[in-house]
Amino acid sequence: MKVTLNWLRNYVDFNGTPEELTERLTLLGLEVEGVERLAGQFEGVVVAQVLSRDKHPNADKLSVCRVADGQGDRQIVCGAQNFKAGDKVPLILPGASLPLKAGETQPFTIKVGKIRSVESHGMMCSHEELGLDPESIGHRREDGLLILREDATVGQPLAAYLGLSGSDVVFDLEVTPNRPDLNSVIGIAREIAAVTGNPLRLPQVTLPAASGTSASASVRLEAPELCPRYTARVIRGLKVGPSPAWLRSSLEKVGLRSINNVVDVSNYVMLETGQPLHTFDLRRIQANAAGLPEVVIRRASDGEKFTTLDGREHTLNPENLLIADAAGGIALAGIMGGLHSGIQDDTTDVLIESAYFTPTGIRRTSKSLALRSDASYRFERGADVQAAESASRRCVQLLLEVAGGTVSGAAVDAFPTPPQVKELTLRHDRAWVVLGVEIPSETQARFLSGLGIEEVGQGSGSGSATSVWRVPSWRVDLKREVDLVEEVARLFGVDRILSTAPRGAVGAHPFDATFDRFAEVRRILTGLGLDEAQGQTLISDTAARWVSPDVVLLANPLSSDMNALRPSLLPGLLDSLNHNLSRRNGDVQLFEIGRVFSQQNGVAREGWRVAIALTGARDPRFWSGADRDAKADVYDLKGLVEELIERLGLRGVVYARRPESTALMLESATVTLGGKMPLGQLGQLLPTLAKRYDLRDAVLLAELDLDVLLARGNSARSFKPLAAFPSIQRDVAMIVPEATTHEAVLAAVKQAKPSNLEAVELFDVFRGKHVPEGHKSLAYSFTYRAADRTLKDEEVQAAHDRLIGVFQSALGATLRA
Repeated sequence: MKVTLNWLRNYVDFNGTPEELTERLTLLGLEVEGVERLAGQFEGVVVAQVLSRDKHPNADKLSVCRVADGQGDRQIVCGAQNFKAGDKVPLILPGASLPLKAGETQPFTIKVGKIRSVESHGMMCSHEELGLDPESIGHRREDGLLILREDATVGQPLAAYLGLSGSDVVFDLEVTPNRPDLNSVIGIAREIAAVTGNPLRLPQVTLPAASGTSASASVRLEAPELCPRYTARVIRGLKVGPSPAWLRSSLEKVGLRSINNVVDVSNYVMLETGQPLHTFDLRRIQANAAGLPEVVIRRASDGEKFTTLDGREHTLNPENLLIADAAGGIALAGIMGGLHSGIQDDTTDVLIESAYFTPTGIRRTSKSLALRSDASYRFERGADVQAAESASRRCVQLLLEVAGGTVSGAAVDAFPTPPQVKELTLRHDRAWVVLGVEIPSETQARFLSGLGIEEVGQGSGSGSATSVWRVPSWRVDLKREVDLVEEVARLFGVDRILSTAPRGAVGAHPFDATFDRFAEVRRILTGLGLDEAQGQTLISDTAARWVSPDVVLLANPLSSDMNALRPSLLPGLLDSLNHNLSRRNGDVQLFEIGRVFSQQNGVAREGWRVAIALTGARDPRFWSGADRDAKADVYDLKGLVEELIERLGLRGVVYARRPESTALMLESATVTLGGKMPLGQLGQLLPTLAKRYDLRDAVLLAELDLDVLLARGNSARSFKPLAAFPSIQRDVAMIVPEATTHEAVLAAVKQAKPSNLEAVELFDVFRGKHVPEGHKSLAYSFTYRAADRTLKDEEVQAAHDRLIGVFQSALGATLRA
């Protein structure tokens, strides 16, 4: 729904800025999707007076004029012939743009330029260039310039001369389906009036006496279940033509194209009131035996053809509602008029339709025929059944104003079963119970009255004050007491209602903090590219004993495959790997967080673990990279474990390789804290077990004690500034015994304690030529940096020599050239 600020101000005073109005509407529950500021359609166009007109020296059909614009005189070259010195005309100044015409996307901007070697500082305009109908503003229609009245003030903006506002603001609003009343300008203005306390000004409709008291038309309502109400009025002797500027501007600003004054009025009233209307050319409606044009509201026949205004032919069925006469359909009810009954240039007599159609019927027809319109949009959401009569009167008023004519005969209102008026009882202390804030009864009543909800009774019940409210017909969403409370909350201000814990809430639990830490572990592992799995807590005792001999068995298992509580997460992860492989997904990286169970001295215990399982390719296939098909190995697994432990804030973690295989792993390593406290294990699954699970590639597994990780981890984070001074690197390639590990090298570095050493990186391992049997070559890069100064080569070399000496003595290393 689009609406302009100036249009809203016709019905309610609002002196705030567009930004303030946006905030008000948002707090009321109306989502403002966009705010567009419109420059005046005649921005930069002023009233000017021709002081002199002389022949152009280089062109027979051009004139060189001196023109007064209220600020001074300027020279204008003009090709029109219908003006003389002393005439007042519209003048568009340099830098301003002409109004866009139909089909144009870019405005034409006026510039200072030369025309046949003579400078021109602006342009005098015709009515066509300005997009104006001269007769609609009381001027002559003639070729050439638009000649203004003699009383026009020189220098006055043309918009002010025409009685139009200058700039405007368009609000694009998202209206929720439960608030169809907000699909109208008056509906939005009513909300603003309620929240500001300013009065709502509704249009005052006074119609002249009709020519005759008998009915102007005949209405036969054959499908009241789809059309509970249908009103008709007839105007004769009107003149179809262009709409006046105010009407055309109102529609075009909100995105509707001006067609003619009759159609534009029906669209204007639809936007103003939310009630769709339709106008028929009266001569296209066949008369009945009594000589009255007769409208029949009926279901379509099965297979009946009907052509809508857009020229499309539709095949209908009895689910579709037609507006018809004796010859056939003249409109698709509530959606679109017929091609042959619409308003023509020579139309003089019209029938105005204002009806209520049920939302389900319109929605069903619109969807089945793939036909949408502004009318169907409103009827689908539920129009106001009581607005049909008042909207019809408003349409007649405006048609008489812009198209002339006379009202013919009495109005027809087919309304066999008016709906019952709905009343709701409000307990005033209910707002405090629901909202948690005390709002005085008088304030609640003022809010509801401001929305047009009428108080029809008061009383008391159960010791608390109550009041009875009559729900207006346009508020189809108000059905229960709590809906009235919601209206009070909207106008009181949702931003003023403090967030409080619900009474009776359970509150915090000691496990909440642990759950948050689990969520952090999940975030870390998913960020590293792993997918989370969830295995069964019950597994077979056979699988359980691969991991631990102390298995907790069930006394009454449901099956032999689920007769033990899992002592580890690894059997479940192996099942998940098998499940993926059987579905042709051989590259899998999983993790799981869950409880495990053990038995010590006949007492069952439980704890939390986190486990990781990898198999298949290290990375997704990619076109570049020499190792794009490389398989995951134990170093990938160790990297994941190290990253997890690092992010959880543990320090002093030791990885120790086991010399022999276990019942589960071919090669493995223990993970401990400080070499003493067990954290878990990692390694490669035995090939015999991998084959049992039909896993072809190497399977890498790790399992860690999550309780210990979280208890010993440090979630605090410290900041280390970026280095301000340059670093110095030294590389060392040394031959060491095959049994020497990277951990041993780091231990030697720690023993040497070299000054200003910042980082140690292993970048090459080599075995082969020039390396003795039973030995290997390790190449390291050492980075030195001081935090407060630039290091000198001599002090770095001294620290580095001391480090090399420790390697030689502690590791038996020999330096390579």
